[in-house]
Amino acid sequence: MRFLLSEDYWALDSLFPGEWEWIQILPRLASGRDFRAESRERLFPSPLAPDVLADESTISQMEDWEELIRPEIAETFAEARAIVESDLERCETLSLEAYSDDDPIHEALAEAGFPGDLPEMRRIVVPHEHTEAWYSTLNQARLLMNEEYDLANASERQLVKTLDPSLVGEDRLLLIAQYELYSVIQSILVENLMEE
Repeated sequence: MRFLLSEDYWALDSLFPGEWEWIQILPRLASGRDFRAESRERLFPSPLAPDVLADESTISQMEDWEELIRPEIAETFAEARAIVESDLERCETLSLEAYSDDDPIHEALAEAGFPGDLPEMRRIVVPHEHTEAWYSTLNQARLLMNEEYDLANASERQLVKTLDPSLVGEDRLLLIAQYELYSVIQSILVENLMEE
């Protein structure tokens, strides 16, 4: 995957099939429908600390939260996912021949040992005004994944980064890689488009 930036848009370019699959499922994943109800609750944390005793005031706050705030947050999340879905529908499919001969991707792929007959790659072009929707959707997915699979502080993440990825089971390794891809994209968006 490469990140491209212009005055009007940014793009996730040269997405390999596995990367594309993880990006393509992002809106569905962020919706939480594939996760336990307990994990979905992570997107809507209670405004009160767990150790607060219920009284008339706190009960009223919780009712307001459930009636007013939670539906508004859910709607904002759904709108962000819809924007991401619309951007994904416009994705381009590219073969290596679609890249000019002087594009650095040719050299990078050759150095990495990829064959000349690579499978098709994808490019997603995103207008700048959709950046916050992408960030939100990525964040929703990561929060849910962490709640469901305990990934954020998992010691396996360090094993993968510093030692031998084979020490982690294949399914867990794929989850960590997917989580890391979303983290990297979020970091790129913050560094290039959201710091002002």
